[in-house]
Amino acid sequence: MSRKTSLLDYNLLFPFVLLVIVSIVNLYSATKGMHGISDLFYRQLIWFGAGTFVMFFFAFLDYRMLKKLSFVLYIITVLLIVVTIIKGRSAMGAQRWLSLGIFSFQPSEIAKFSVLLILANYFEENWLERGFTLKPLIIPMVYILIPFVLIIKQPDLGTAIIILLIGASVILFARVKLKTFLLFFIAFIVIMPLGWHFMKGYQRARLVAFVDPYKDPLGSGYHLLQSRIAVGSGKLFGVGYLKGTQSHLSFLPESHTDFIFSVLAEEWGFAGSIVVIALFTIILIEGFNISRYAKDRFGVMLAFGITLSIFLQFFINIGMSTGILPVVGITLPFMSYGGTSVLIFMMEIGILLSINLRKFRFEEV
Repeated sequence: MSRKTSLLDYNLLFPFVLLVIVSIVNLYSATKGMHGISDLFYRQLIWFGAGTFVMFFFAFLDYRMLKKLSFVLYIITVLLIVVTIIKGRSAMGAQRWLSLGIFSFQPSEIAKFSVLLILANYFEENWLERGFTLKPLIIPMVYILIPFVLIIKQPDLGTAIIILLIGASVILFARVKLKTFLLFFIAFIVIMPLGWHFMKGYQRARLVAFVDPYKDPLGSGYHLLQSRIAVGSGKLFGVGYLKGTQSHLSFLPESHTDFIFSVLAEEWGFAGSIVVIALFTIILIEGFNISRYAKDRFGVMLAFGITLSIFLQFFINIGMSTGILPVVGITLPFMSYGGTSVLIFMMEIGILLSINLRKFRFEEV
């Protein structure tokens, strides 16, 4: 075992590997139909294979090299989103995918990472020890709002919300002065009601369904009600692997993406759900520890942003699957089907490993 390999953060790597194994087992069930296994399952195996290579590549790459690429990646991502709006592939009422022949990818998934990368670079280069006032925060807010507005137009409310939350959290983590924080808070309270008027009809219906899903049980409330049934029917130990009726009888929509956790909860019950939540919790704790002990401010900000993005999607997805949050189309990291998502999240795990690896001050690292 080489010195670099021995210094990898196995407190992060082991729970991540276990989570991937659970994901593969669960996705097999979610994609199994009357005519056998869907091609989606085999595609996801290929994405996991590619993601493994990407993860270890970034683990042994010096993460500080990403600073030089932050602005270029951001510009490319914004351009890709614009192209997607103009010429992208539509599905389920949204234009989110760019097709490259044999496969498609989702530029908005890349936007989550490019935003936190450029913010980490900005705050390292423009650090203010006593906290930030409004003026130096104008540029970071522009970095956040450009992809946010473009992704809203696709429309992809869930991803746009994630980008906004990531950006706002990174800004707060960088520390803002109390007056500036209060100004942001008041502006948010004033602007928030206006968001209702810019929502699509189905997005408004989802929020109404969150309050009362039985008002339209076969329409806007259908996803939430079927997910609740799946989660509730799992009880303590589940109905059994490959025996979930909600997904196998096609009652549960998007069972391989947005509601993959509901499949797990139905078949493995509360016990299986707690195992997955525990694995995510270990990964998150270790991610925040890596941020805490990173050797430079760029590493601190980047590790915090990556860990936070995993937490936000994990929390929102499970929240909407169990009915404690509105359905906004957020996938579960590492577990939901999606090639772009898998590659980006596995790359981010690799970057966390790289940041941790380089806290050891050895020349060869």
